[in-house]
Amino acid sequence: MNYAAQTMNPKTGKENAIAKSPPRLFILVVLLVAFLAISNMAIAFMQPKEKVNGELWIINRVVSGQTVEASVVSNPNMTVQRVRLLGISAPLKEQTPWGDRARQRLSDLIKEQKVILEFDVKQKDNSDRLLAYIWKDNLLVNQYLVSEGLAIADSYSPNVKYDARISRAQSKARLQELGIWDTQNPLRLSPRDFRRQLSN
Repeated sequence: MNYAAQTMNPKTGKENAIAKSPPRLFILVVLLVAFLAISNMAIAFMQPKEKVNGELWIINRVVSGQTVEASVVSNPNMTVQRVRLLGISAPLKEQTPWGDRARQRLSDLIKEQKVILEFDVKQKDNSDRLLAYIWKDNLLVNQYLVSEGLAIADSYSPNVKYDARISRAQSKARLQELGIWDTQNPLRLSPRDFRRQLSN
């Protein structure tokens, strides 16, 4: 839109372009559109992205990058439970430096924090550990560890609810060569293969 008005110069007889300010209504419309866009973004960030069906627990201790000890908030007298994060496999502490990094990052995120544990089809493994997805606010911690290249996507059938999103997170981390995918210092063996090697 051209906001210049043409006027006649009385001395030269030529037309002059005089800048004219945009109409107030136009400015108000632009400001209103900007305000609505910012408001919608703020609402989107504030609203929970997932509807999680889970229980509130507190993390007492982080054992490794895939195992924590936790107690349910509604029953403080209940025995502390070992919880194995679903959908991932983190390096062992012997797989330096990756095992320590995964454990430390998980500890920084959730140690002594209230979290939501979400269970899937099968609630315990053969070692009597609970199997769960851990949510900290709107963050799926299992997926986050994979997205930072600190753990590997590892399906645990029949608990496959978030397998697709965890796999997508791994693909991105791999493309960006994050953490264990760093081509200069990669994780040489998957945690599963490393455990198998230790047991032989």
